[in-house]
Amino acid sequence: MEHEIFRALIDLVSLLNRPDRDLKMIAKTGVNLEAAAFRVLVGIAHLQSTSVGELAAMMGKSYSSISRQIDKLENAGLVHTYPSSSDSRIRVSELTKHGEEIIAKINHTRERMMQEALADWTREDKESLLIQLRHLYQTMKRLD
Repeated sequence: MEHEIFRALIDLVSLLNRPDRDLKMIAKTGVNLEAAAFRVLVGIAHLQSTSVGELAAMMGKSYSSISRQIDKLENAGLVHTYPSSSDSRIRVSELTKHGEEIIAKINHTRERMMQEALADWTREDKESLLIQLRHLYQTMKRLD
């Protein structure tokens, strides 16, 4: 059973991580971002505020790759970076007001897409899924 659960998780993560899905999200949201920068922006919003290293670890990407995308996002006025107060060698990124507005658009689009995907699910099924996903996350996090 555990093997099948793991396979289902890999299927789900693989589906969510497909670049073509990001491109659809970008198009539906109407934002002007490259797919790689889009992912980094969403990651920063999720971890708000975060270091390049934390973001690279979460995304499974190299430090330099994430750093380049952050530079692009900062030049576009979507994120602000500054040295960490605990270690000036660590670069911290957070959303600007404009970045928060873009993330709000992305979140709204994502919610509409999820509503469409789960249109034939009952409220109870959705609540059960949410509870089980949170439980699974907490259980797996304890293994770290």
